[in-house]
Amino acid sequence: MRLRELDGQFVGHVTATGMRRQGDTVAGAQGVLFQCPKCAIGRARGGRGQHRYIIGAHYILVLFGNPSGVAPAPADAYPKIARWQMSGVNLDDLTTTPSILLPGPGCGWHGYITKGDAHE
Repeated sequence: MRLRELDGQFVGHVTATGMRRQGDTVAGAQGVLFQCPKCAIGRARGGRGQHRYIIGAHYILVLFGNPSGVAPAPADAYPKIARWQMSGVNLDDLTTTPSILLPGPGCGWHGYITKGDAHE
């Protein structure tokens, strides 16, 4: 499922207490936030104006180990979240490596982001 269909947005200014969503702008992004493709299946969509989301699907935060034009998020910002290598210039061609695994309780999605597509 495409990141844009999953309310995908780049995030920057990641700290131990939060982050700033910056939409489609990869410059200065320290990660990407999107809704879980596994939990999105068969769910209704909602939203206001341009902001569209899937009702009831949780969000996944992927932090970059090699962000473009900015330092990676500090180590104390979400310390239990790994850092992924990214390539691409926008949500439509974003690729991260290695695979993404959601540990612990929850849906346990294990997948990839390849050319803007979040998939198993």
